[in-house]
Order: sequence, then C-alpha cells, then structure tokens
Amino acid sequence: MELVLGTKDVYPWEAKIRRSIEMRLRELFEKWGYVEVEPPVLEYYATFEKTMNEEMKERTYKFLNRDGKLVCLRPEFTTSCARMLSRSNSAPPFRVYYSGKVFRYPSSPFRTESELTQIGLECVGGTSPSKDAEVIALAILALKETGIRDFEIDLSHAGIFRGILEHFPLPSSRKEEAKIAMKKRDFVALQRLCKDADPDLLRFLLRLPFLRGKRELLESLSSLFPENFGWQRAVQELRGAWEILEDFGLSAYLSINIGLVRDFDYYTGVIFEGFSPQVGYPLLAGGRYDELLQAFGKDFPACGFALFLERILEVLQKESSWQGDWCPPSLLYPSSLRRKVFQFAERMRKKGVPLVMEEIPSGKITLVTTQGSFSFESLEEEALERLLEEEKL
Repeated sequence: MELVLGTKDVYPWEAKIRRSIEMRLRELFEKWGYVEVEPPVLEYYATFEKTMNEEMKERTYKFLNRDGKLVCLRPEFTTSCARMLSRSNSAPPFRVYYSGKVFRYPSSPFRTESELTQIGLECVGGTSPSKDAEVIALAILALKETGIRDFEIDLSHAGIFRGILEHFPLPSSRKEEAKIAMKKRDFVALQRLCKDADPDLLRFLLRLPFLRGKRELLESLSSLFPENFGWQRAVQELRGAWEILEDFGLSAYLSINIGLVRDFDYYTGVIFEGFSPQVGYPLLAGGRYDELLQAFGKDFPACGFALFLERILEVLQKESSWQGDWCPPSLLYPSSLRRKVFQFAERMRKKGVPLVMEEIPSGKITLVTTQGSFSFESLEEEALERLLEEEKL
C-alpha cells in the first residue's frame, strides 16, 4: 500500500535521532524558563480562518465532523497557543514551548511535505527588543543544539515590505497578491501588478530579494523612505534586536534580508527564518505578532518561532553522511544461563546500556554489536560489560 502524498514512515534509527533532538531542545527551552503546552491536533476551522491568508486557507486540511461543524487538522501551533493563552486567568508574561505534528497541503508540486513536526516556543507579553532578541537567540541556540554546523538566520521586519507597498497605488487585494508574488520570487507577476508605479520604486521592489547583508545594510536602510513611519519604526526595531544579539555574542549567525516575507499575515514586527546551504527551504521561522491574541479577546503582544524537525534531519544527513544503521546490542545465550543473563542484562540496563536478550537452543554466549560478534564459553560479565561500554551508542 502506498503512503498518502507528503507523509512518511519513521524507522528506528531516525526515531532515535528525532527523540534525541527533541529531548535536547526541551531541556534548552526549560533552562530559559519556558513550560510545555499541548494543543489538540483537531481544532475548529474558525480558530485559524481569521488569522490566515487565502493561500494558507487553501492549504489547510478541513472537513465536517459528525455534528456538521467545520474542523481542521492543525496547520501550525502559534494560533492554537494564542487561543489557549487567551483563556488564561493569569497575566503575561507567558513563556511556552511545544512539539508535535502540523498538517498542510503542499505549497507547490516541488514541495510534497503534508505532515511536518514542529518544535517551537512563544513568548507572550512585552514589546521590547529584548523579547525579540531572546526568541531569536533561542532559535540560534536550538539550531546549534540539533548538531547542524552551518546555518544562518535571515532577519527582516513585517513593516519593511508593508512600508514599501504603501507607495504603490494598489488596492488591498492586489497588495496581497504582490506579497505572495514576492514570497514566491515571481518577478513577472510583481512587474504586472505594479506596472503603474514609479519606475524607480518598482526597480527597488524587484531588487529587494537580493538586498542581503550585515549591520552596514541595516544602517543604510534608515536613509530610505525618511517620511514613512512604518519603515523607520521597522528599521529601529531591527537595530534594537541586532544590538542585543551582538551583546549575546550571536550576531555572526545573522544577516539582514529585507526581501523576506512570511506565510502568515499575523506578523507585525521583526520576522526571521533559519537556513542551511544544504537545503533550499527554511529550517525554522518566526517573528513578532502583536495583534494575533486580539482575535481571541486579549491584547497581549507576543513573538515566537517554530523549527521543522524533518528538514533538520535532512541537513544532518547531508552534513555528516550518517546512514542511521544503529541497532541495540544483542546477547545470545543458552537456556541454562537464563537466570544469570537476565540479572546481567538488568544491571546493564540500569546503567543506561540497552541490551536485547535472545535465547538460543544451545551453544556459547554471543554478544552482537555494531562493532562485530564476540563469543564466550560462559557468562564472562566483566568482558561483556567492557565491550558494551565501548559500544558507540
């Protein structure tokens, strides 16, 4: 039987790596004071409908339940967390993290992911650049914790692209189309949509995806659009977060990319995505969304990010070439030694060493590990323990 398009089986070697990464990220987030939440996989579609653009609405798995109500499979965590936290009787700040599956129809014939594992966090309460910097710092530390060696965080601000579009004589529906075209890097569509604009401004718009750089680019942006409040506020907030991340010693991982556009419309401030040269799509994405909780009755500013676990594994495979053929050691023994072998195996397991027991009709004691097969005339516990400790787990 074939799998549903965009889904995949997880085999033991990959499951072991996935759980190891999840455990390390949970530990990282909890050391920074974040606590775990677990929203349901199935939600009413109305929960997400008010926060998604038309493209994401098309990509959401939705159907009628037996009560005739429209429900959907969770397409992302941030909106679910906003719904959850808006029901709290406590006041912010809230620092929460999550881990689980999200479901979306593929965005193009070249991207066939329908089921993804997201691990991420939300920091609710406060609008200072220090909160943005905290979330971006955790995104960087999370990527380092996964073991990826080569990555970069692209920084921008939702107000950058929005500020430029204010100078174009377009109705709001056309501005939404322009935003989607920019995200897809569809320059033909952008030219068609903005053909009546000032030619210099249109040329600048088409250059946006190629305007990438470090702190110098950020400083040069202030001189552009001096009368545009949204643009100037965006540059100032980006600068504030960058300076804090410099003090954290993490600015080497940062680049300014003012052509960056996010999938979801709820972003209002600093936005960012993490990339590896090994793959052509984001490993993580996030930003500030100060108006999302208003949709659920609470006026709490917030920011957060989510990391895509399957993409991380793809990069790790390409960076290290590991094939994931690990399997636990096996101890083969005759029934006459059953009691002693059981006691020995339990002692090893208490020390954290996994061990499979296999009873054989007769013969010697045999230990099978990834290093080879080792035979003994009897249960030589010291020798077996030494081999197990040398095993690369």
